[in-house]
Amino acid sequence: MDITIKMDGADAVRAYLNKIADRAGNMRPIMKAIGDRVAEQTKRRFEKGGPAPDGTPWAKVKKPHPKARGILRITDQLKNSIRYQLVGNNAVAIGTNKVYAAIHQLGGEISQGARSELFLRNRARSGKFKKGTKAGRGYTFRDRTIGIPARPFLGLSRADSDEIISRINNYITGR
Repeated sequence: MDITIKMDGADAVRAYLNKIADRAGNMRPIMKAIGDRVAEQTKRRFEKGGPAPDGTPWAKVKKPHPKARGILRITDQLKNSIRYQLVGNNAVAIGTNKVYAAIHQLGGEISQGARSELFLRNRARSGKFKKGTKAGRGYTFRDRTIGIPARPFLGLSRADSDEIISRINNYITGR
């Protein structure tokens, strides 16, 4: 036994639901917009010197590099490498192709083995060797471990997530 209920206005509701289903079937346009937005938010994080997406401040630099424009910003190669890539029609990936990005995102230790160098490149701008060095004199550096604190730059803050959800809702409903 089947029961059928007819309601006035059901055609309008059905048409609206079909419109939503059609838009939800191809999320590519909104995924591109989200990729652009998140990549820009990540680059802005570099310009401001943090914080991490969860709001945690980035660790300060112990010995600032003389050419640094801020934390993680000596050459800006890492910042400028942030890109997005569409993954099918319904997903987007944001990241970088820089191998060293992982150590900055997650933190960790770098082991540097012992090595010897000749002071062939240790010249001042005047062309003279820096104080305490002479041509052809060498130095042996010991093994060392360098600790790199985590400075997460990839990820979404709570505000970022809320904005993305709002954009998706607006896209699907056609607003």
